[in-house]
Amino acid sequence: MVFPPGPRHHSTMPFTADFANLNADQLRDMVRNQVALIEGKDREIIWRQAKIDKLTFELAQLKRAHFGRRSEQLPNEQTALFDEAIDTDLAAVELEVEAQAEHLVAKLPEASAPKANPKRAPLPAHLPRTDIRHEPEATVCACGCQMKRIGEDVAEKLDYTPGVFTVERHIRGKWACVQCQTLTQAAVPAHVIDKGIPTARLLAQVLVAKFQDHLPLYRQEGIFARAGVAIARSTLAQWVGQCGVVLQPLVDALRTELLAHDVLHADETPVAMLKPGLGKTHRAYLWSYSIGAHDKTRAVVYQFADSRAGEHAEEFLGAWRGTLVCDDYAGYKHLLSQGVTEAGCMAHARRKFFELHAANKSTLAAEALDYFGQLYGVEREAAALDAAARGQLRKERARPIAQALHDWLVCNRLKVTEGSAIARAMDYSLKRWAALVRYLDDGRVPIDNNWIENQIRPIALGRKNWLFAGSQRAGERAAAVMSLVHSARLNGLDPMRYLTDVLQRLPTQRMSGLGELLPHRWRGG
Repeated sequence: MVFPPGPRHHSTMPFTADFANLNADQLRDMVRNQVALIEGKDREIIWRQAKIDKLTFELAQLKRAHFGRRSEQLPNEQTALFDEAIDTDLAAVELEVEAQAEHLVAKLPEASAPKANPKRAPLPAHLPRTDIRHEPEATVCACGCQMKRIGEDVAEKLDYTPGVFTVERHIRGKWACVQCQTLTQAAVPAHVIDKGIPTARLLAQVLVAKFQDHLPLYRQEGIFARAGVAIARSTLAQWVGQCGVVLQPLVDALRTELLAHDVLHADETPVAMLKPGLGKTHRAYLWSYSIGAHDKTRAVVYQFADSRAGEHAEEFLGAWRGTLVCDDYAGYKHLLSQGVTEAGCMAHARRKFFELHAANKSTLAAEALDYFGQLYGVEREAAALDAAARGQLRKERARPIAQALHDWLVCNRLKVTEGSAIARAMDYSLKRWAALVRYLDDGRVPIDNNWIENQIRPIALGRKNWLFAGSQRAGERAAAVMSLVHSARLNGLDPMRYLTDVLQRLPTQRMSGLGELLPHRWRGG
């Protein structure tokens, strides 16, 4: 700044005298200098205000992250989860080993018989009992004689109706021919756990309580004890492991069904995976895939992975080539180069402006939110339409709004300070614009990824209660059971009733008819 000659003090008299001695050029120079000073101060004020806004926004985010942060250390109250998960793993492995061993028995007849299992304690005598009788279809021997009933075998299965235990007594009468000494008896009904005590309904209760109601097995152990039956946590874990093996083919069929659709959602959420022997947890991920929100078929399949690498999504989707609704995570990018079409999530773009407006009442963010609100208003009107009518409505109503939003973003991005929070929010939408408006070209594609986020939210809410063991097997089993439980819920089914029927029918279900048991095709038993 160049000051006019004369002393610099606040008295007006000398300053007035100085002005009187200045010529026209000096006065013009002085005015220009004053204007430059004011403009410089204005730029500094704008920059500092943008910096304050940015720091305020980041502070609000840090507070949310701090108070919502989960420790990577294993809390004391969760130590019991490790034991039950390991027991579940062991039961699953044992069941698979037994299945393989069946093929060896016929080939090795000289092999020694397996050791007898230890005797199980009888079920409590005070429990109500229901007799279910199994008799041969015919009691006339092949020789023509009428058989006589000579006895019976009784096998007891523990059943459970929420809050009440009962016992099913399966009585199989023994019939013998006096003349030719032929013995006839009804076949043993097939069960998921043939030599175990639980009915399909009790197994379904344990699975639904663990994977939908977020009740770990040690809590269920206490609930059952209060109902009058002591079932060890290790036993419950074994049941879960065995059910996971039996249900896996049905989950594989559900995945095949999902990949037959052209529009899918994808998202992922972190879960804690235990590290045996260390008392700590490792960050693993549960990937979630579902059929498009506008599709009539409702299905969600979860995939457990020990990392967030994009290779897991590639492995799950395989040769599938359609439109994938997802966020801006880099893990999906390689899929796009292989022929998958990306559809962005408008809710993610809107959320950045919403958070900014919530943090400092930004007027620019409020203007952006108004445009987003108009786009979602069109979607509410289009929700009940078929794909063709929805696409036409979007063309007529939503596309002009989207273009106005884009013009607004381009115009205002030039006016905001580089690096500010509002600039980052605008940049996200501008860089993702082609993916964000892809839904306008296809009435089957949803405007956002909220559908799959809603399916993964129960997982986030319950992750403390079904912490995975330190094995890929445990995570995959949990993901399989949750796929069926939550797909049943999406189709308006009672997961308890659905799983009960499925577990009853699976032991005798033909593989060719497995599709009948998928949640969206199930008609009840």
